[in-house]
Amino acid sequence: MELRQLEYFVAVVETGSFSLAAERCNITQPSLSQQIIKLENEIGQQLFDRLGRGILLTEVGKILYPRARSILSDVQQAHAAVTNRYSPAEGHVAIGIIPTLGPYLLRDTIRQFKEAYPDARLIIHEDTTNVLLTKLMNAELDVCYISLPIERQQVVTEECFVEPLYVAIERHHELAAQPSIPAHRLKTTPFIQLTDKNCLSDQLEAFCYVQKIDPPIVYHTTQLATALEFVRLGMGITLIPACAAATYPHDDIRFLSISDNPPGRVIVAARHRARAASLLDRGFTHYFTQTWNSLNTIQAAAPPATEFFTQPS
Repeated sequence: MELRQLEYFVAVVETGSFSLAAERCNITQPSLSQQIIKLENEIGQQLFDRLGRGILLTEVGKILYPRARSILSDVQQAHAAVTNRYSPAEGHVAIGIIPTLGPYLLRDTIRQFKEAYPDARLIIHEDTTNVLLTKLMNAELDVCYISLPIERQQVVTEECFVEPLYVAIERHHELAAQPSIPAHRLKTTPFIQLTDKNCLSDQLEAFCYVQKIDPPIVYHTTQLATALEFVRLGMGITLIPACAAATYPHDDIRFLSISDNPPGRVIVAARHRARAASLLDRGFTHYFTQTWNSLNTIQAAAPPATEFFTQPS
């Protein structure tokens, strides 16, 4: 497998045409086609389905494409570095983040990152953990911010922070007047649960297992904002991460800690084991963690009347 073959392959994918790819690579179309065929023979499978004048990537082609792009990008950066034309602060970084973190931590993180690296290009993907890890394995992401556990040997993690989980409860609920809630009081309290593709669903199940409780699940939703709306309407309670509780804009919900074995989640920066963290990747992780620390400082200093406020011990 040669670099020029990967270059031709990527050009065909991005232009959608063998003739346009040949123009882009400044070679004849027969020569480009011959190199693509050699690449397919070496791999032992087709990369494209030829459909008359059109082409489509095969499943193998879809697997190869992000890896080929990553290889070519690494080679270009290495060449530029040794010829003194490359600045790490002028590159690009692709970030993945789960939906229960993105809305609450991205704004200030991105602001600080852009102030520090004004010439960098930032790409953000917000999705569920499994989707982000697949993109990470395919070299479509440089780093993703998710919660443990992660059951993939190719992934290495760097702990960013440990985030408490709180019970979100409508302010007129009979349990809302307490400073914290014993777990056994939740045995018969209706719960609102995020779908099983969301890491908070796993954390709720783990919490119930540890506490030996089996509360009724009355609603399922894919969005944390919808879960909070259900809570506000008195339909049930739910577990909410601290960053969401700290930024909730109204006073119609109280966020209380569990008094015994309070739940939490470990947030990490996940990277592919075979790829070194870049300057921009490390910089974004620094500001991501710093944003959480600032938010946590604000919530810890909040007056008791707000009741978010009760920190787990």
